[in-house]
Amino acid sequence: MSKNVVKVIEILAESPKSWEDAAAKAVAAAQKSLRDIKSIYIEDFSAEVVDGKIINYRITAKLSFKLE
Repeated sequence: MSKNVVKVIEILAESPKSWEDAAAKAVAAAQKSLRDIKSIYIEDFSAEVVDGKIINYRITAKLSFKLE
């Protein structure tokens, strides 16, 4: 039996630049309190629109990390 156990958490993030930047920010923020992040799975994309322009890109994502 494998001794590797992975935990999955849900995280929300946003960026004024892009969905890719929002994902990078999610990983960077999570890495401050989690170690050994293995993957990110983007579940949902959304955006805030003002006057016909996107002002914030938002993601809902799941991050997996290895438990020690």
